[in-house]
Amino acid sequence: MNLRPYHILLIILTITDAFLLAHPNPVGRIGILFYNYFYLKTFPRALLTVGATIAVAWGLTEVCKRWLSARAAVLALALLLVGAVVILLNVYFKFSSGTYRLTGKAFIYGAHLLPILLIAIFSQGIYDVFRTGKLNR
Repeated sequence: MNLRPYHILLIILTITDAFLLAHPNPVGRIGILFYNYFYLKTFPRALLTVGATIAVAWGLTEVCKRWLSARAAVLALALLLVGAVVILLNVYFKFSSGTYRLTGKAFIYGAHLLPILLIAIFSQGIYDVFRTGKLNR
């Protein structure tokens, strides 16, 4: 596998997302302690959490592209894409009201960035399947 600019950008955005999630304002820190989000308390833990999420999404995309037929891969990736969009909408509505909106802009941007990265991964997978031309056969 070649390291493309897409992969480098994905790595940079994963590190950025982990940094944003690990640095909420004081109200957000209280929320992290109250809700026991131990996986976001420090930057290394947040990086491990975000990195594992991105790695699983990328792995699912690669499995779908390599082991499933073209139509099944597009269907599976489209379902994963819809799931990621639903997660993004859930995060948007959750952080638009209530005490979540007080957690600070950095934490809110980090919470929105993770589903956006998932959407990008699954969309790239669908594009790769279409690009191979296997659907026309």
